[in-house]
Amino acid sequence: MYVVSVVKMSFFSFAFSSDSTWGGTSSAFTSQRPARPCDAMLSFESFRFTGRVSTSPGKRPGDSPVTPSPKRAAGGRIGVVVAAKSAEDPCADAPPLEVRREAFVAPAPARWRERYAPACAACEAARTPCAHTRERPLKLLVCGHNPSDHSWMSGFSYSNPSNNFWRLLVTGEIIPKDWTAEDCPRLQRELGIGFTDAGTVPGNDAAKYDRKTMLAWRADLYARLRGHLCRVAAAERASDSESHGDSPGEQIQSSSSSSSSSSSSFTVEASARAAERGYGPAVVAFAGKRQYGQLFDRVPKRIETGKQEPDALPPGWPFRAKGEGATEVWVLPSSSGRAAMTKEAREGPYVELGKKLRGVAWPRTDHETRRERTT
Repeated sequence: MYVVSVVKMSFFSFAFSSDSTWGGTSSAFTSQRPARPCDAMLSFESFRFTGRVSTSPGKRPGDSPVTPSPKRAAGGRIGVVVAAKSAEDPCADAPPLEVRREAFVAPAPARWRERYAPACAACEAARTPCAHTRERPLKLLVCGHNPSDHSWMSGFSYSNPSNNFWRLLVTGEIIPKDWTAEDCPRLQRELGIGFTDAGTVPGNDAAKYDRKTMLAWRADLYARLRGHLCRVAAAERASDSESHGDSPGEQIQSSSSSSSSSSSSFTVEASARAAERGYGPAVVAFAGKRQYGQLFDRVPKRIETGKQEPDALPPGWPFRAKGEGATEVWVLPSSSGRAAMTKEAREGPYVELGKKLRGVAWPRTDHETRRERTT
């Protein structure tokens, strides 16, 4: 009893000392901010459950190193807009949210890119983001784990010959029977189907990416999805301006992610407004359980395929979850040839998704109908 009391007294003396460094050490984790009452509580919780005081900010209970450090996030990365932290929460340690103004395009000689909208031939050949085609609310956005080495170089998602993805889309009657991976660039214009991945690095072994990497990917994926929402909103505003007599040139300029005049259009708040207006995809389908499960603060022990409950989506999900204009979230079985499962288990969710998508018009007009009702 005496030993325990000494330990507790020592701990509280340490925790509430006004000149203590973060974690009680003089290491690289020394805090540059004033001590706050919640610091002692967080340290006590760590002590209570582990028997020691945490010395790492990334290991405190409830702390998820989701985004890059504030120092790196504010380091002037091109095409990234960083939102300010809230000053109301004295314990808000999470780095600020981000918005990526442009869709990701792999550096040469690779050809892989995110495909939210069709890219013109010139931008496709130049391997640059394309601001010459309108980004619309999609019918379906497919989210993979990360591009395979084959897809990274070909530019077509799921292009590895051993991958079953395109055959499964045909089985689900989501695409025409004779379409293959080489038709990937056609899907955005003709069918309203876009493609992205949780990670934007090439690799064939999903298991090699650890939890820390997947959390960093989560932050980047959300930033890219927010950027998509903002670009759709900008295109909708440009379309309205054109219908009121503005020139097509003004439409391109106003929807271009490089326009300095549209900086206020690429914020976390702007993306949230766009989501509420129903500018997100009708469906987001994760082509595999792993990348979906890693979006949660605690990875679920079990994930069912098919439509996910809107009340049980990952924290910070950037699309609207309920009501008119909500984005349904689906999880599909992995299409990789390495994944062992029965034919029924692999094909069934794609067939059900196909039934859902046949009830969604393309081009989508549901958001326009809602807007007319409110004006």
